Order: sequence, then C-alpha cells, then structure tokens
Amino acid sequence: MPVRVVPLTRHHRPLLKGFQNQHASLVEYLQRYALRHAEKDLLARTFLAIDRTEGGERIAGYFTLATASVERRSVSAIEALDRLPQFPIPAVLLARLAVDDRAKGQGLFLFEEALGLTIELARTGPVALRLFVTDAIDGAAVRFYERFGLVRLADGYPCRMVLDLKPLAGG
Repeated sequence: MPVRVVPLTRHHRPLLKGFQNQHASLVEYLQRYALRHAEKDLLARTFLAIDRTEGGERIAGYFTLATASVERRSVSAIEALDRLPQFPIPAVLLARLAVDDRAKGQGLFLFEEALGLTIELARTGPVALRLFVTDAIDGAAVRFYERFGLVRLADGYPCRMVLDLKPLAGG
C-alpha cells in the first residue's frame, strides 16, 4: 500500500510514540505539541505520511503548515517581489518537515505534498497569499530547499527561506 497523507487527529496518537528522527526537536514537536496546536490553540495543522508495514501502520514523516507574513524589505533580493507595496507579504509557513529515520527518501514526497496544498490554497482559497516560507534547520535542509527554488533570507540557522508562489499558482 502506498504512503498516504492525512491530517493529524487524536486517532493517530498511538503512532506518534514510534516516530524517530535525528533532530529531537522534530520528534518532540510531533509527540507533544502538534495535536494541541491543531485542535486547541489553532496555530498550525500537521499532516502525517502514513505507511503500512508488516507490523501495521507507522508514520513515515510529517509536515506542519501555519500562516505567516514576511516583511517586504527582507525579500528585496527577489526581483519579482520588488514592485509589491511596502507592507508584510502574506505567506504559508512550512513550520516543520521531518522524515522517520527508517523511511529515508520521503522528504521530496512530503515537500511536494506541502507545496501542493499551499498552491491550491493560493489559487482557490478564501485568502490571498504570495509566499511559501520555511526555516531550514541546518545546512542539509538549506540545500534540499534550494533545489526547489527557495531563496535564503539569512545565513544563520534556522535559516529563513522563501519561494514566490505567483509563477506556480498561475498568477
């Protein structure tokens, strides 16, 4: 059975304990905060990549989306955004993206799912947004996101990175 992506719900609680990742903060977020942020605090929504194995289901990875805005002056290096008014630019933040250590190679799939949901929102959603934003956790993450056209706004870590959605959303 292929991996399926679903929003995190209380039903998934038993699967959360089995998630493993080299970055303890990504494991802790999934296990302690993701459900609360979605259901109680209304801060972010987490999506799980569920993989069926011989022993049942497990989380192959996850990503978390939230709203954000980016100061216009911080993206001055991106020519296509140079003509926008001088106020914050609405965005979707890819707040977290993590792959279980036993499911290497799922990062591209998860990124494409997150970007696809964001593009759909930009095209048909009830609000306007222009940027896809993430904060890369380390150099490997920066290199991963740069392959998809995200541009660095800083040199330190976490490293804020952005992608202009207008060309992808058909604007």
